[in-house]
Amino acid sequence: MTALTLLHLTFVGPGKAPASVEFGSHLTVIYGASDTGKSFIVEGIDYMLGASKLKEIQEADGYTRILLGLRLADGQTVTLSRTLDDNKVDIHSGDIRALTTAPPDKTLRVRHSANSENNLSRYLLMLIGADGRSLLKNQRGDRISLSFRHLAHLCLISETQMAAPRSPVLTSGQNTSTTAEKSAFKYLLTGADEPEGPQGASDVDKKVGKGKIDILDQVIADTRDILTIEANEAELREQLGRLETALASASAAAGDLTARRSALVGRMRALDAQTTDNRTRAGEVRSLLARFDLLREQYESDLARLQMVAEAGTLLGYFRTGTCVFCGATPEHQQAGHHLHETTQLQAAVVAETRKTAELHTDLLTTIEDLEGQLTGLDSEHAASQDQEEGMRRDLTHLDERLTPLNADSQELLATRSRIHADLAAHAQIQRLEDMKANLESSTPEEPPLARPDGIPSADLAEFERMVQQILRSWKVPGDNCVAYNQTTAEITVDGRPRHSRGKGMRSVIHAAFSTALARYTAAHDLPHPGFVVLDSPVLTYREPHEQDVQLTHNVVEHFYEGLLSDVPGQVVVVENGDPPSDLGDYAAVYAFSTEGSERSGFFPAQTEN
Repeated sequence: MTALTLLHLTFVGPGKAPASVEFGSHLTVIYGASDTGKSFIVEGIDYMLGASKLKEIQEADGYTRILLGLRLADGQTVTLSRTLDDNKVDIHSGDIRALTTAPPDKTLRVRHSANSENNLSRYLLMLIGADGRSLLKNQRGDRISLSFRHLAHLCLISETQMAAPRSPVLTSGQNTSTTAEKSAFKYLLTGADEPEGPQGASDVDKKVGKGKIDILDQVIADTRDILTIEANEAELREQLGRLETALASASAAAGDLTARRSALVGRMRALDAQTTDNRTRAGEVRSLLARFDLLREQYESDLARLQMVAEAGTLLGYFRTGTCVFCGATPEHQQAGHHLHETTQLQAAVVAETRKTAELHTDLLTTIEDLEGQLTGLDSEHAASQDQEEGMRRDLTHLDERLTPLNADSQELLATRSRIHADLAAHAQIQRLEDMKANLESSTPEEPPLARPDGIPSADLAEFERMVQQILRSWKVPGDNCVAYNQTTAEITVDGRPRHSRGKGMRSVIHAAFSTALARYTAAHDLPHPGFVVLDSPVLTYREPHEQDVQLTHNVVEHFYEGLLSDVPGQVVVVENGDPPSDLGDYAAVYAFSTEGSERSGFFPAQTEN
């Protein structure tokens, strides 16, 4: 059997003396006055094993982390580390009893998940060989994944649970958890998964079926309200056929006119492009004519000036003597006939320049005449294009006038066709809903038998009942202690009296015997079990600090401890108010809190102890 052994529970915090208790390998007894932290140790162990929260107490102020040391079946040691308000647990290799900055080997979520191994529950279940098991969730046969929390309440019993009237199997008190809790007890006695079984319809399922029919009726009524044409499906299909024929005829006529219109629009676009080119070329010609006209005026001005120079050149030098007006020579440097020679040269230059300018002027006039002819042609072509475009626009208007009523008729036909299609779809939907309703009304599936979440083999159960009886007898509990477990109610009966009808003290003793026997039974049959049992107030007493005990069951108390020593079912931790036998410390780990002569005032060090 793969079992766990509790090594220690330690609270640590910055500047705080550790609050710690070290558990014996077999039996540990923690006793003393009330309000000294004994039950808080039990709650701390439960919190470290996956409980969702830990109550706040004043003595724990300043402590930031809890450490729980575990020895595994193979002898390895690990430490679980968790803060006081976290939903994650760090796993460290080795035995750690102080604050550490070393990174954990892994960090696990506290909440169980069947779909991931990254949680504390799956980690602990793997350590005890119970991972991947299934429990029954309800009597219909639904199954859920086994969680470590399903097992924790069978081996770790708080003071409240110990004396509670509820069955030791049904500790949650929730009706919805009853089947799973009984299934978890069955698993520990048999080590077997719950088999798959037929699933019947629950009251909820039946109500859901009736609700489905009511919803279908409402949906059918709502669907009928959206019908827009008063006709059945056959009449609608006949109307649709006639409408498709009319729509095809209208579409053909409109298609012919549309094709003609498209061709006309194409020609208009081509003509528009041609007109644009025409106006661009005309603008270029006008620009050239304007420039050439300026050049013509320049040529004519030049010719006029040359004519004036030619006429005035022969008169220069005849009316005065002195410096030559042509070359600037003084009289003494002028030869005979000097003025005549210079005049002749001037005349020749004027004639040559006049001839060249006249030729350019003539060529320019020819070019201007040609450009004016081009402009006239472009203007005539533009006028013709305008007339042609106007005709096309008239044709386009005529086509649009013919298309407009055709399009309106087509749109109306299309709208009517859409309404018919919508109504046909609604009729089809109504038919499908009616078929679904008929199937629901006519279906009467045979109810399968209810699953038996408590079907423990009689031989196994009888052996367990005898083991509980043996433990009660070894503790000298009065009576024959004949034990019976009711598989339907999960109630334990001792000597014909149900446990819930007993007094508080007797309920506690029976609960302790039940949990101890379960650990012993699983160990004897090599079945999965956490490997330890923690019992808070199993033999009820009450005492005030430093006062004598008020022991209500002295004989049972003494034999209770003797029985645990003589036949230890793995590891047992007992938390009590009353003193154990005086010689118990020779065989077990014993802690006394706030008793006369005790070294510790409680689990947490007192202020003077820090």
